[in-house]
Amino acid sequence: MKKTKYLFLALFLMLLQYSSAQDLVFSQFYNAPLVINPAFAGNSTAAQFSGNYRLQWPGISSAYESFALGYNQFFRDINSGLGLSVVSDSAGDGALQHLSIGGTYMYKVVLRGEYQLKIGVEAAFGQNRLDWNKLQFGDQLSAAGQIISPTEESVPENFNKSYLDVSTGFLVYNKSWFAGLTLKHLNTPDNGFISSNSLTRVGLPLLWNAHVGYQYLISPGNKQTKPSFVSPSLLVANQADFWQVNAGGYVQLKSLILGAYFRHTLNNSDAVILALGVNLDPLKITYSYDLTVSGLGASTGGSHEMGVVYTLPNKRQESNINDCFMLFR
Repeated sequence: MKKTKYLFLALFLMLLQYSSAQDLVFSQFYNAPLVINPAFAGNSTAAQFSGNYRLQWPGISSAYESFALGYNQFFRDINSGLGLSVVSDSAGDGALQHLSIGGTYMYKVVLRGEYQLKIGVEAAFGQNRLDWNKLQFGDQLSAAGQIISPTEESVPENFNKSYLDVSTGFLVYNKSWFAGLTLKHLNTPDNGFISSNSLTRVGLPLLWNAHVGYQYLISPGNKQTKPSFVSPSLLVANQADFWQVNAGGYVQLKSLILGAYFRHTLNNSDAVILALGVNLDPLKITYSYDLTVSGLGASTGGSHEMGVVYTLPNKRQESNINDCFMLFR
């Protein structure tokens, strides 16, 4: 327990000093498409709502929790998609909290042949909030780990930091495959609690991620049954010195959903991700478990994630959409 407290202490000190942390990437990225790329807005002509909950490393004290809510819809009259996303993180039993509310616009361009291009932009309001009273520092503790004195660490002038965050994304696709690129934090916003000037300002580092996927249709389905398909995919993300690679596949057999992915940080293997769910149309529910295979070991308790997608019935919903985004619906 004492080592765990020092682990989270180090994390908070890094956040306070450098004002930069790696962005959240859900294991069920297909249930939170706007978190991956704003160009995914408008995957359905019907209004689509999504929700994600992630509990990371419950075996360690002060587990990390994340929530996401999303809405997106395509409007054929303006050939555009609109989206809204809310993402919330909590670490250290609420000592550090993050909230982001973003609006997304996507425009679709028809290219030659069966190829199409989606261009998305997002403007988000972000806020970081720090509960200083929940932090413990080394100069407060005795050799036994008990608090014996106040800390002499400098207290930030402001425990709330708000900022504007701008991102963009692109998707090229046809009926079989897609390839996308996302650039987040284009304005590298200052999201730290410690005051900085133009010489010391670090800001939130630019994040880019590239993602590709393929869709193999086993059976198209009909009014009584959902389609069956296989969709392997690969995601590579970089932010500052941090790299992440996710590779695996998503399978839907009528109403049954199966998924298996592997996450790697280039420096070491991180986790094996297994998913199971059902697509009841219009409701899709998926549970996934991240089995930790890094040096942290099984004592972390892995990570649990729930994803829900609900698509409103729409008489104008196209039944023969010529794309490869079935895993996002």
